[in-house]
Amino acid sequence: MQASALDSNYLTFEERRIAQANVEQHWDRLTTPQRFAFYTLAKLGYQLLFVRSSPHSRTAVAKQDDKLVTIDDEGDIDFNPDVVLRERRPPRH
Repeated sequence: MQASALDSNYLTFEERRIAQANVEQHWDRLTTPQRFAFYTLAKLGYQLLFVRSSPHSRTAVAKQDDKLVTIDDEGDIDFNPDVVLRERRPPRH
């Protein structure tokens, strides 16, 4: 097991949020249909925020200004998703 994987077991919740995956890592988590759908959104100025995985599905979340969209694992885009993002809070000391 790599040292970075071991260290992540001892990070606080806030520290794990700070060490979020970068866009390239999120891109690797997209399904092929999600990649095609996001490519279309990127042309409109959307940025990929993250990919949320569950045992049965993956949902990509993208943002343009204050508008959020989701892309399901079949590549269907929801321009009015029921998603609430957490606020970014500074780490507790």
